[in-house]
Amino acid sequence: MAKARTGRSGVTLLELVVVVTLMGILAAIGAARLGRSAFANFGSQGEARTLSLSMLRAERAAITTGDIHFIQFDAATPRAATQYNVMRRLTPGRDVLVEGPYILNKDVKVVATAAKMDFNFEGQAAAAYQVDFTGSGRNWRLNVVPITGAVVVTDVTP
Repeated sequence: MAKARTGRSGVTLLELVVVVTLMGILAAIGAARLGRSAFANFGSQGEARTLSLSMLRAERAAITTGDIHFIQFDAATPRAATQYNVMRRLTPGRDVLVEGPYILNKDVKVVATAAKMDFNFEGQAAAAYQVDFTGSGRNWRLNVVPITGAVVVTDVTP
């Protein structure tokens, strides 16, 4: 003789609807509390880290191929950039696109000290580069050390 199941397994549709509704209410409260400015702050840090990874890929590609690789912005100081590309210089005057374009977040002001940031076959940067990322509350700075090509991202919020 089979035993009758006494315990319940699973959830009812009503319980599922209540949980999803509560999660939606909490998400709406969180989004309203944080607001657009908080998301822009997260965006400024994210943009800085994304660019630093692109620079490291350009540096490593330059070492691997022996060709100059560089980051090319669509604007430099004092204008804010809206996008950048990773480029490779095959011969003088002949540059090819490696990656991009990377579109920068509209809520983040990005100002670079140079429109082109080169890395040679040894991974060294051609100059000391700096890129500032300004969110509505937090600011980040990306610095490139010329001799080593090291890329450092720091919080420079006043």
